[in-house]
Amino acid sequence: MPQTAITFQSNKLPLEGVVTLPDGFTPPYPAAVLCHHHPAFGGSMEHPVVLAIARALDQRGVATLRFNFRSVDGSQGAFSSGQEEQRDVLAALEVLMRWPSVQRRRVALVGYSLGAQAILQGLGSLKGAVALALISPPLHAFEGSPVGKDRRPRLLIVGEQDRLVGAQALREVVVAFERPAQLVVSPGADHTWRGHEPALAELVAAFLAQHLA
Repeated sequence: MPQTAITFQSNKLPLEGVVTLPDGFTPPYPAAVLCHHHPAFGGSMEHPVVLAIARALDQRGVATLRFNFRSVDGSQGAFSSGQEEQRDVLAALEVLMRWPSVQRRRVALVGYSLGAQAILQGLGSLKGAVALALISPPLHAFEGSPVGKDRRPRLLIVGEQDRLVGAQALREVVVAFERPAQLVVSPGADHTWRGHEPALAELVAAFLAQHLA
């Protein structure tokens, strides 16, 4: 799993990230941007959920860019509860779409909690992505988001025991979408996904392998 540490700009703020290219596959590769959860709860590009997804995608021949949102570890700027983080997602997407050996028309977005929120709320500017995987997305992030009308493949995943999102509440949101999306409720998992990272990663990897093929 060859990795390259990078720094890129988001509205003039330097952000740190890591690009992983799959070993044993022939370029150009499909790819995905991985967006971590809230830094106050340990969210970073090195979180076990993010790393598990990166490894699972690597095994499927999918390149990844995981990065730290503004204010996290070596990324500059101030945390803005998801508002300016939308710009960070767009900047990361643009970097990965321009990366040598990446197929720019086969790039997806993956977001966990805050990462999913930033994708949902910035969706109008994220047209370069061809598929979306949203893990434990906060319910308030759907307000004003065009995700329900979006034509792209969309996977939403929530833990059965997630008390912050609520599986039934998310199900009601997804059922109301104008265009159907795939919803998976993962047995036994809560918002942290602790102990369920491999199963979660496989769900995301299988979905993206299908829709980036």
